[in-house]
Amino acid sequence: MVLSGRIERVTYSSPETGYAVLRIKPKRGARFTAVGHVAELANHAGLEGAEFQFHGTWTMSKYGRQFTFSSCKLVGSELLFFLSKVVKGLGEKLARQLIEEFGEDQLVRILDEEPERLLAVKGIKEKRLQLILKSWHKHRSLRRLSEYLGSVGGPVTPNLLIRIYNHFEDNALKVVRDNPYALTQVRGIGFKTADKIALALGLDPNSVNRIRAAIEHVLVNEAEQNGHCYLEKEEFLSLLQEVLGPDAKDYIGRLAHEALEPMVQEGIVVTGPSGEIGLAAYKYMEDWLKAFFEDNARKGVRPVMEREEVDRFLDDYEERSSISLAKAQREIVTMIATEPKFVFALAGYAGTGKTTVCRAILELLSTRYISKEKIVCCAFTGMASSRLRKTTGYEAFTIHSLLKCQGDGSFEHGPERPLPYRVVVLDEASMVNLPLFFRLARALKPGTLLIMVGDPAQLPPIGAGNVFSDVLSRKLVPAVQLTQIFRQSGDSVLALFANDIRQGKVPEGVEKDGWKDFRYELLEKYNIYAMKKGRTERELKSLREINNQAILNRILELARGYSASLTHPVWDFQVLTPMRVGQLGTEVLNNELQKILNSENRGRCIKRAGIVLKEGDKVVHLQNKDMAVMPWDSFIKNGKDFTSTGFSRIFNGNVGLVSKIDLELEQFYVVYPERIVVAYDFDFIGDIIELAYALTVHKAQGSQYRIVVIPMSNSHFIMLNNKWFYTAITRAEEKVYLIGQPFALKRACTNVQGVRRKTWLNA
Repeated sequence: MVLSGRIERVTYSSPETGYAVLRIKPKRGARFTAVGHVAELANHAGLEGAEFQFHGTWTMSKYGRQFTFSSCKLVGSELLFFLSKVVKGLGEKLARQLIEEFGEDQLVRILDEEPERLLAVKGIKEKRLQLILKSWHKHRSLRRLSEYLGSVGGPVTPNLLIRIYNHFEDNALKVVRDNPYALTQVRGIGFKTADKIALALGLDPNSVNRIRAAIEHVLVNEAEQNGHCYLEKEEFLSLLQEVLGPDAKDYIGRLAHEALEPMVQEGIVVTGPSGEIGLAAYKYMEDWLKAFFEDNARKGVRPVMEREEVDRFLDDYEERSSISLAKAQREIVTMIATEPKFVFALAGYAGTGKTTVCRAILELLSTRYISKEKIVCCAFTGMASSRLRKTTGYEAFTIHSLLKCQGDGSFEHGPERPLPYRVVVLDEASMVNLPLFFRLARALKPGTLLIMVGDPAQLPPIGAGNVFSDVLSRKLVPAVQLTQIFRQSGDSVLALFANDIRQGKVPEGVEKDGWKDFRYELLEKYNIYAMKKGRTERELKSLREINNQAILNRILELARGYSASLTHPVWDFQVLTPMRVGQLGTEVLNNELQKILNSENRGRCIKRAGIVLKEGDKVVHLQNKDMAVMPWDSFIKNGKDFTSTGFSRIFNGNVGLVSKIDLELEQFYVVYPERIVVAYDFDFIGDIIELAYALTVHKAQGSQYRIVVIPMSNSHFIMLNNKWFYTAITRAEEKVYLIGQPFALKRACTNVQGVRRKTWLNA
């Protein structure tokens, strides 16, 4: 049936799902209730007063007789609806005035081609015009995308539309129409959703294009999620069948062969001597890096020092610094000073003095080798580069800032325009994935000295490859491993305990009170393992929830205490947890911690996707994306009025603070440690940006916090291993708290099983 009417009241609506309960007044007949999904909610449009046509059937529910619609469309002027219901603050009066003055067709042309003409209209200034134009492009894109995807069957939720639009922006419809499998690039959309859309659009299930898309998805997904640069044939076929479904079981090998052969010829995929299958781009990068390391590890021509001169320098350095360097620390300084090679690696676990020896290396190089201006330090994250700058006194950047990311994924510095430095120190090298390592190495001028510093015991990088660990294990470059732990005092045990955990041992004295930088609080209301007999799964689930709630309550108690004692509690107090969901996942923890750590901030706030975002909140960026940016100093000088100075790629895991929320422009601005401000639309909340009071450990890599709190719950059993745990506790600068169950602690210390990344560099 088809019914039409004016929306008199919105009884309920969800901008996330698009589901709405509407009270409708038809032109004739009695008012009725209509329920279903309304695409316009993606733009947070006001629906009251608008007329819609609904396609559906009458149904009976506990609320009475309702018209359940499967689709609906706006009746009347889309332009009037947009101007009066979507653009905030314009109002129906001014909207009608614009349409009367210009006419609908002419106004659409003006919005598309000559928007500056609207500045002559009373009530529209530059800021308002920017908002109108941004809303106009987004509205049209979302409407067309909704109509296109809606034709494949089933309601397309505004949440899904927003995610697609946020990723592809105004090109969304073209990208999806040309290749529905491009949807797999969008965070939260898997191959099955994209495949369902492609098949509904008429693609043959046995199409070579479908198989090619599945092959690329499997290889890219395994690289991004598990770090593998290639897969063995049997594993590859198994994963391929998994994404294509059970119907492909009988002929998966034949289809894969038919699709793979041309992909190999086209240089998209490469195969190895034992049947390995991987993306050709990864193999090219790893082969290039292998040659780069081998070439630069050979003796070259550069100034070097005699060993006796180095010894004199180190003796003098120790005396001036009031420190005593370990044998391995002196060895790496001597190696760099006396061997005419252009690449070195310094590997060291937590507390072994990597920063101390780096300062010595940099002082030696700046006084005996090259001027300080020709030396630069870099790291993967803004926090790490900021810390590097403070601890060494040398210029330090994120790798992306150093290479001058152009905002379209390209970099200003590369083979054609190499970096102007003669010495580059790469800190936290274990965090750097294959593509970024490749970019950095390609941007070095021949004869540049590269010093890589990292901790091989940490979690491997997010994304493909494991370059630093592979270089060490294959002995591709001269390297020194620091192993001696330096304790700050007799009651400081964090580095010692981390070293035990690295080796898969439960540290002796872990439960003892009184450590300055480490505290384990055993908190277990019920021992589930001892109580299993005679209880139902429902009863056991309830007991687990009581255990987890007790852990949560203690974490919040600590947060309240530190909120009062820390100068910057939002930034300095950090919870790290293995999971996103559940009682002790990041979603619940962030919601609770925000109320405590940012309770005093009375600034503006906005709610989207179930998240309340306030000025002063700590947030994390969730995907690699080019964003409008502005220098922090200029932002402050400008009275926090954002004016973009260009675009820069902001990377997954960057953590910053919300500096301002602009309710009129529907934007908020985040400042990051590298002193840049990034503009975000409200719709990015929950998709591209989330609260960061609680983080997963991968998101916290490269960062350090004064106080770190880690829940130890048996509910996280599957995620607990020593590499994760080692990385988590070494994020603490001042003190780490472990709160929870003894079995979870033991599991996290002793579970040393880890997936070895399949890389060509270490094959």
